[in-house]
Amino acid sequence: MLKTNRHERISSFGVVSKISNIEEKKLSFADFLIDRPLSDQTRRKEDVNLTILMNCLRYRLRIPTKLISGTEVNNTSPNSGVESVYDTLMQVIDQFDATGIVEIYRLLLERRSAVPLFLPQSKFHFLGLLRHVTLPRINNISMGDDKSLMRVAVISCRQKNKSQTCDFLKNIFNINSIYSLDLDNGSISSENMLAEIGCGCIETEESGSQIIQNVLVVHVMGDFRPLWPFLRRFADCFLIEDSTKESESFFTSFMTEDKRKEIKLEDVKIGGKIKTPMGKSRSELKFGIVNYMNKTSTEANRLSLCEISILVNEGYNSLDCVSPTEHQSKIGESVRNLENIKKNEFLLQKNFLQEAKHHEAKMENRLNEVRVRQEDEKIKILNAERRNKTRQIETNSLLQLFLSFLDTKDPCSRVLTIRMLEKELTERGEKELDRLLINVKNLTNLFNEKLVKKVDGKELESAKENLQKAKVNLIESVLNMEHLWRELSHLYTDTEPEKRSPLIKKIPRLAAQHLIDGFCLELVDGDSNMIRLDWMNEVLFQLEQLMKGKRIFVLSVMGIQSSGKSTLLNTMFGIRMRTSVGQCTRGVNMQLLAVQGRPEYDYILLLDTEGTRSPEFHGVPGSEKRDNQMATLSILLSDASIVVIPGENDAAVKEILPIVLMAYQGSKLAEDNGGRLSSRMFFVYNRIDTQQKKNLDSIIQTLGNSLHDAFCQVQKSIGNELTNLKSENPFSDFKLISSDSSGDVRILGNVYKQTEPPHDVPDEKYGEELIQLREHIHRRVTNVEGNTKWKSQSIGEFSSYIENVWKCICTANFILTFKTIMEHETFDKLDFDYKKIERKLAEAYEKSFANVRKEMIKSSADKKSSVSFQDFEEKLRNELHVIQLDLAKEVDDLVNEKGREKWKLQFENMWKNNKKEQVFNWKCNLKNAFDRIFNYEKRVEEYKKKMRQEINEFFKSSKNADVSNWTEAEKNKIFDEMFEKHLKEAQKEFPRKEVAAEIIKVYQNSPVILIRQIPINLNSHGILNRLNTVGEYLKKQYTSLFGNEKETKNKNFVNLCADSVDNTIKRIANGKFCYSNSIISEMIRSVDEEIKKYNITERSKIEELNDYGMRLIINLMENIEREWERENSVPAKLESNKEILRNHFMMVSEGVAKTKLFASNMAAILEKNIKQAFEKEIVLKTFKGIRNERWLYDARFMQKHMDLYLIDLLLEDQQLDKVLDHIRYPKEFYAVVLHRLIGEKIVNVDDEWQSFRNHLTQSIAKAATVQVNQGRAQTFVDQLRKEFLEGYLQREILGSAFLIDCTNEYEDCDNEDPKEFQKTCLTEFNQVLEDQVSIQDEKKYAKELSPKVVKYMITLNDKAALPRCNECCRMCKSLCIEAANHDTKEKPHDAIHQPKGVAGLSYRGSEKLVPTTCSQSYEKDHTFYLNGDFTVEYKFRDFATVFPGWKDPRINEELPLREYILATYNKEIAKKYNLKPADDIPASYSRDLSSIKKQLERDIAN
Repeated sequence: MLKTNRHERISSFGVVSKISNIEEKKLSFADFLIDRPLSDQTRRKEDVNLTILMNCLRYRLRIPTKLISGTEVNNTSPNSGVESVYDTLMQVIDQFDATGIVEIYRLLLERRSAVPLFLPQSKFHFLGLLRHVTLPRINNISMGDDKSLMRVAVISCRQKNKSQTCDFLKNIFNINSIYSLDLDNGSISSENMLAEIGCGCIETEESGSQIIQNVLVVHVMGDFRPLWPFLRRFADCFLIEDSTKESESFFTSFMTEDKRKEIKLEDVKIGGKIKTPMGKSRSELKFGIVNYMNKTSTEANRLSLCEISILVNEGYNSLDCVSPTEHQSKIGESVRNLENIKKNEFLLQKNFLQEAKHHEAKMENRLNEVRVRQEDEKIKILNAERRNKTRQIETNSLLQLFLSFLDTKDPCSRVLTIRMLEKELTERGEKELDRLLINVKNLTNLFNEKLVKKVDGKELESAKENLQKAKVNLIESVLNMEHLWRELSHLYTDTEPEKRSPLIKKIPRLAAQHLIDGFCLELVDGDSNMIRLDWMNEVLFQLEQLMKGKRIFVLSVMGIQSSGKSTLLNTMFGIRMRTSVGQCTRGVNMQLLAVQGRPEYDYILLLDTEGTRSPEFHGVPGSEKRDNQMATLSILLSDASIVVIPGENDAAVKEILPIVLMAYQGSKLAEDNGGRLSSRMFFVYNRIDTQQKKNLDSIIQTLGNSLHDAFCQVQKSIGNELTNLKSENPFSDFKLISSDSSGDVRILGNVYKQTEPPHDVPDEKYGEELIQLREHIHRRVTNVEGNTKWKSQSIGEFSSYIENVWKCICTANFILTFKTIMEHETFDKLDFDYKKIERKLAEAYEKSFANVRKEMIKSSADKKSSVSFQDFEEKLRNELHVIQLDLAKEVDDLVNEKGREKWKLQFENMWKNNKKEQVFNWKCNLKNAFDRIFNYEKRVEEYKKKMRQEINEFFKSSKNADVSNWTEAEKNKIFDEMFEKHLKEAQKEFPRKEVAAEIIKVYQNSPVILIRQIPINLNSHGILNRLNTVGEYLKKQYTSLFGNEKETKNKNFVNLCADSVDNTIKRIANGKFCYSNSIISEMIRSVDEEIKKYNITERSKIEELNDYGMRLIINLMENIEREWERENSVPAKLESNKEILRNHFMMVSEGVAKTKLFASNMAAILEKNIKQAFEKEIVLKTFKGIRNERWLYDARFMQKHMDLYLIDLLLEDQQLDKVLDHIRYPKEFYAVVLHRLIGEKIVNVDDEWQSFRNHLTQSIAKAATVQVNQGRAQTFVDQLRKEFLEGYLQREILGSAFLIDCTNEYEDCDNEDPKEFQKTCLTEFNQVLEDQVSIQDEKKYAKELSPKVVKYMITLNDKAALPRCNECCRMCKSLCIEAANHDTKEKPHDAIHQPKGVAGLSYRGSEKLVPTTCSQSYEKDHTFYLNGDFTVEYKFRDFATVFPGWKDPRINEELPLREYILATYNKEIAKKYNLKPADDIPASYSRDLSSIKKQLERDIAN
């Protein structure tokens, strides 16, 4: 053994090679953490061994003795090549950057394995990197910086396959060499020179007790010569395994006389010339080393590893990584007196902690409105204080340093610097908190002593108070990474957006990146026990942007404190869950891991929950509630939950189970009422002697008994009626077995083999058991069981769920509130999916109807006399039959999904009624189309032809031979007289329909009326004379049916029936084109159904209800028919063709040739219809484009657009008065926003017009190419119609416009040259097209067209693509969230109610604006008055009775903008409505407008 010269200093510190030159990007620490199945099939064959080795390191598994090329471990096929484990390790290391290598080295050193000093292939050494590697078990010493430990160099001069130094490392220094595995299997590394370093220990005895002495050992195999300069400066002593061959001998071939002189022989202290050192016994060598160590002291000026040069001449450079020296001074300056920083500098979280206490007090005193207002005022003050302190906090040196690390662009540098800061905080914290921990321990002992001695109550209370103060002081003094993040979270959220610096704006993004980098982040503030939702939403939004739509699986772990929760996660996933100084996990921490080989999800989100019953909170007020909230949140948010129980601790089981069951109660609520699978539950017992089978059986039995007892306790606590758990198995499909791999209970030993060195290394069996549990959890969660399949969620969905769950946890009645929210979410999802099916049915009808209407046009053109309406009706029915059956199956599957049972009947009825309604509506549409094509349009064409023939005969007459002398005025006079004669004839044939009389006839002949023998004695004139007033005024004529305002609080069945009759008639009439007897018959039948449903038997009431119904029907149908006749009656259609006929008259009077006359007439018809056809084209195209827009079918999403519109008015135009008017009159405002959104979809109109015109040109040209000798005019018209109907355009307006009979009218065209005929037609038609002016103002056109799109939607009656209902809450003016024309029996009006004061509602007496919503008033059982009548008081609990057709206001959702407007413009609103400002506006209404806008824009964008 040789002693080195310690005084020669050649430093390689700072010699760095930039890895940016490396072409392949290295993997990071986060990449090392990627979770994958052990049998991952997604890896390339050449990567299998690398993955195996990484998994063994991460999960603390036994490293395999053989790695078979391209196959799995332990394949003993003689044809398989065995790879070197050491070479594979170096390949793994070479894949990673410094962050990944540090983690690999940490895991190797943890199991007392040596780590490579360099990579021969890449020419990198790791001496600088070792500064970031902390030696386990030795006071957090940095391996690269250490100068205190004894250093030994072990050199083997033998051939690598014959060396025994690996065995020597193991037995003397307790260091494992990965290379020893290669020696065992004969797979020797191909490298000529290998060197590894490990931290070992030598066991000795002194005075009968075991002494452990730690030592750094460098082990060299192969050619050691290039390493000699490094070894001389590193080692305190050498241990040489010399070769028996002279040529290889250390002392013969290397340590020559000259060499000895060079290294100074006097430094040799032990062994002298040892040719065969391994010839001595190991005990002798060990004794010699220990003896040397005892005699030698380490010198203060020795070099640290990072300061020693290595392999400089061989071209090696230090791997690029952050130099701790560059940052240590900055960190040291900032990390001083952590207790002072936490208490006196981190003021925002301190302030937030106070706010949390006021929120708690507000909840506890929720029934005391005065106290609630007081607490709100205190919260407002605290909010203002935080805003004022943000500038001061922003300058804090520690936060600035932390932010600079977080904002580092290079991922490797970012991770390493943060790790350095984390380590410094930990070390400094341990030193500073030691006295506080001792104080808590002493006061705890003192309190227990007094408790045993049974001192008087006052003395005991004083001791208890002192102990509690000490605990609180300890909690408030801890400063760790989570506290830095906590202060940053408040700094971001409390700084006014316009005052945020560029770096402050980036904080949420930096937090998201922190998670991606492999760090954990606090979800629940461990001090205040609160989630700052605005902060968490922002972070998760940024995380979702970084993850780009990836899906997550959420796994939580919980248990009593110090049960090993974080350790379990660390071992199961190879992570480094942080624990706080002086205590275990606080709050709830989350960590994100990428996943490979699991197609069900892309990431795992781990939730590490604070331990229950923690000593520092024992006796502190609210600790029990804290435990329950943490557990509830953890279990509710997760797809699977692990409950960790330490040892055979029956008391621990009894403590944790009631908490778990209470929390699981909420998870089961989510499944039963929300269709969201409840969290899978798993129990892990650790620190158990797994060799004792009897103990294992006893544990299972104890758990079963404890579960039953805990169930009874929970049942008693919350009541039988609220318990949805089963006593025999409270957890869904829980398998209370541990005897095989299918059980949900796992019994584990200890993490480490022993607690004392040198055997304090990870127990591979523990890791193996956890990996089996990991795979079991995956299978149990993702396997389909029952009707509900588990689905992964996006980060956005997870964020929304956090918000819902946390808000419910913070309410007085979590179970009721959470159940309601889950039901709302499930109903909304069910309704959304159901609307998709409704849309499919509407689209099928739309498509089939278009086909049938084309058939009608063809049949009309072919002059088929035998065709009937029933033929087309049957054709439509046949086309829809199979589709309806398929959609009915979809509805059945939809409503039978788990959690939707309570709405099954409702949606089945909705589907039944929808089919019935669609059949009726499309039958009406079909009848209207049939009448229009076969009756009205056909007669119009006949009148036009008759007049053209009369014109022709008129000018053939000899009496009119001198027509050339007529003036134009004379011609017009003759034409007008002629046209007026034909128009009167048409009016006489098709008189205006007497709607009232027609309706009376239908009533008199209705089977319903006849069976009930209801007298219909009124004549149409009498009815019309009495219908001077309609709507609400008509209702007032029937006070016995509808009552009056004072009686609405006591609605009876007659009143309710009358409301339902009114709603039913209006719903059926909505969207109808024209009058039809079938519509009236349907209304009569529906009214009778309502009378039967409400069991109205009194004859006078039945007659009165029918009388009201008839009057309402007459009024509605009169308006509908009037609108229809204005454009569609035969006289109206004929009048619309007057100018075309006048043009024909003039041309005939001038003797225009027949071909020219024909072409001009046809071109005039095209000109008349072209714009209308194009407009319909755009309407249809726009509707198809918007029918799937979320703002159309999702009222909440539309609300966001409406609010964003209001914000633009506030920010850009500062039009507060207009904003308030929009809020007060939401129907008109909704129409404005809806038309605006539709208008935004009407784009490129000019391009659309050019395309439309081009296709028209092609169709006309194609029709003109058809040449025949006879019937040339008719052929051209028929071909033109065919092109318009069946060609590219397929437009019925143009097709039906050319339903023209040319018989006996244009035969002279056959006498002209065919080419001349073709040329003339094309010339006239093309001239019409050229004369058409393109759309000049697209915005104006879009604005004008939007209402027509809305009208088309209503007419089409696609239930899933209708505008919003225009009813609004009578109190707060919030708009109904249902679709237009919804049946209030199936879906009553409902709204997201806004603060009533924002719409000008005030308290009686004080005249102050009301800040509460209708939902809040409902919860508090408030009352209200109507129409200024203070003699009658109504209850909000009677809302649905007072306002028929409305639901009770149970939706309790925030409307941030409306709250902001009331809080910000309180005085202005009061002034507008001549009222007084509100003086009790909640603190939560104080928001930031730009933040609201930002969130709305994000929601809309997503």
